[in-house]
Amino acid sequence: MEKSKIGFSPEQREQLEESRKRILEIARQRDETTIIQLPLWRDEKRGSPNSFLRSALFAAIQSKDRVFIKDALIFSQQGYTVKFTGEQLNQEDMTVWLALIDLAKLHPLGTECSFTAYSILKHIGLSVGGREHERLRICIERMTACMVKIENDRSIYGGNLVHTFNIDKDTKHYKVQLNRDLIRLFGENDWTAINWEQRKQLKNKPLSLKLHEYYSSHEYPKPVSFDFI
Repeated sequence: MEKSKIGFSPEQREQLEESRKRILEIARQRDETTIIQLPLWRDEKRGSPNSFLRSALFAAIQSKDRVFIKDALIFSQQGYTVKFTGEQLNQEDMTVWLALIDLAKLHPLGTECSFTAYSILKHIGLSVGGREHERLRICIERMTACMVKIENDRSIYGGNLVHTFNIDKDTKHYKVQLNRDLIRLFGENDWTAINWEQRKQLKNKPLSLKLHEYYSSHEYPKPVSFDFI
């Protein structure tokens, strides 16, 4: 029987490759069945990674000013490196994302969260007309299509913000799955619970919303310059 250069026959090499694939598949399945739970915050709060709150990932801009960017370095506070590809996110997206992550905290991360368009629009304080339904859908599509890369001193997260979504056109019922690896951004001292009622009172004021979330992420905020803001 012919031997390969490293001492294995073609048949043995094929068997080894099949064994390697089986081992990798078993490891993948074991990883996917591990229950990952987000930290729990009080009902009047909404949790977010500090890397979102201390960077311009969700910018203080109007929707009409969005641009498409590719592998762009996003301004962030020292300690984080944030890169982004996709249609620019703003504070409207942040409000929807905070509502989605609040739903996800009650389920293992990566499983589907179900809600109606009506319920989530009421939840975030918007009207429930057809125009708002369309804005909600486009917002979720935007967070599905984007690519975010966040690096801190411990790890690197690379992925989208919404993994998959499904909409029943008749009932307007959503099923949304968030990326399981988002848990990497919720380190023990690396996330903040934001006052939700205060945020809703600042609706349609993107700069105020951004300042609110930024200062909320600091227990003892330090003075920063106008240029930094």
